[in-house]
Amino acid sequence: MSILNQRLKLALLRRQKGVNALQQGFTLVELMIVIVIVGILSATALPNFLGQAEKAKAAEAKTMATSILKKAQAEYIETGTDPSTSAADLRTNYNAPAADATLYNYTAAWNNPRYLVTATGSAKDAGITGETIVGCADFDTGVVEMQSDFDGDAPDCT
Repeated sequence: MSILNQRLKLALLRRQKGVNALQQGFTLVELMIVIVIVGILSATALPNFLGQAEKAKAAEAKTMATSILKKAQAEYIETGTDPSTSAADLRTNYNAPAADATLYNYTAAWNNPRYLVTATGSAKDAGITGETIVGCADFDTGVVEMQSDFDGDAPDCT
C-alpha cells in the first residue's frame, strides 16, 4: 500500500503543478501581442468609421434638398407658379428647417426651367461648416440631380 500511496501523492503533486500553471494567467509578452493586434485593427478601422460619419451627415442634406426639389416641382406642375426662393418660403412651402436649426442651412435659386437647392453646413458641426451639397431639378424633363457627397461634383444646373 505504501507504493500505491506514494504514486498517488506523486500524481497529485504533478496535477497541482499543472493547475498552478493554468491559474497564473497571461504573461507580459502575451498581453503585449494582444495590445499590438488591437492597435493595428483600430488603426485600419478608424478611418473607415470616420468616413461613414461624414457620409451620414451628407445624407441629411441630400434627403432634405431632394424633398424640397420634389415639392417645388409638384407645386409648379399643379399651379404653374415659379417656385419660392426666399428662406421664409422654403420653410413655409417646402418644410425646410429654419436657419441653424439643423446641420445645414438651405437656399434656393430659380432659373426657368431649373430649380437649384444648396445645403450649406451650419455652425452646429465644425466638421462640415461651409461644406455644400447641391441639387437641382429640371421642371421641363422632371430630372432631379444631386451631388453625391462633399467632394463630389455638383450637378450642372445652368
